[in-house]
Amino acid sequence: MGDEIVMNENGYGGTADPRTARMCFSRIGLAYTLFFGIGMVSEFLAAFLLREYMDGPWGGTAMMVSMLSMYPLAVPAAWLMMRTVPARGPVGTKPAGGPRFWCILVISIGSMFLGNLIGQLLMVFVSLLTGRSMVNGVQELIMNMEIWQVFLAAVVAAPAVEEFLFRKLLLDRIVPYGQLLAVLLSGTLFGLAHGNFYQFFYAFALGVIFAYVYLRTGRIRYTIALHMLINFIGSIVPMAMLQYMESNELAGALMVYGNLFAEFLCLIAGVILLIVYRRQVYFKRTAWQIPANRWPAIVFGNVGMILFLIYCAGNFLLQ
Repeated sequence: MGDEIVMNENGYGGTADPRTARMCFSRIGLAYTLFFGIGMVSEFLAAFLLREYMDGPWGGTAMMVSMLSMYPLAVPAAWLMMRTVPARGPVGTKPAGGPRFWCILVISIGSMFLGNLIGQLLMVFVSLLTGRSMVNGVQELIMNMEIWQVFLAAVVAAPAVEEFLFRKLLLDRIVPYGQLLAVLLSGTLFGLAHGNFYQFFYAFALGVIFAYVYLRTGRIRYTIALHMLINFIGSIVPMAMLQYMESNELAGALMVYGNLFAEFLCLIAGVILLIVYRRQVYFKRTAWQIPANRWPAIVFGNVGMILFLIYCAGNFLLQ
């Protein structure tokens, strides 16, 4: 049969129908709503207890503990909700090691640079439009932490948890509804989960790339490694350079501009790589493929996803 599918009167293949698909995406939306809801409460309680009972000033260690406090309760809750949707993955077995891995990393760095630029320019425009100064809260939070604390939270813990949630748990369950849909939805949810426009665009781009890598390889270790390297480049490297500027301003400034230029070169190289290897990027038809014109109604027209979108909208407005 190959890639052929038998479509029913509703435009779906196999035995899936709109009601089944909506139920699947609703439970997924509820899983992410649970994750962030429980995480928000956990962070609040951790911050309150630390401020009440921790000796000394409120510092980076307390911030790190508050950030990581969401995982012990929020991850199991999301996982249990996700388990109510049958897993039908992983979907690929093609390795992504060696030169292929480094090509993907270059494309990812270029995407991060472009997405970050779009987010920064958008917020400058919003600042000019509203007459209010826009502050990147995430950047301020990171700059108030020590390098080792950022490494533990952003380079080690976050990539492992986020790849488990937004790639493995998600893609294993939605790929039968369409590979392209699965990749785009993974990127969209990953971008929305970051909760601000500074990070949305590059998080969306990276989410799409990581989702495609997992789609083709079926191995979450590749996306975790990519995610860790990207977070290291995007957080630890700038922090180290800014700290170096305190002792040698000229050399530090040269390093900062050199880093930006290197990221720009990765953008150019990434575009070239995508052009060269464009024929190797493909999406197979799946057993229960949902037509593209039905994506919004099926994916987001349900209680779980609506709740998640309401949470994200409120988070974006607050940020």
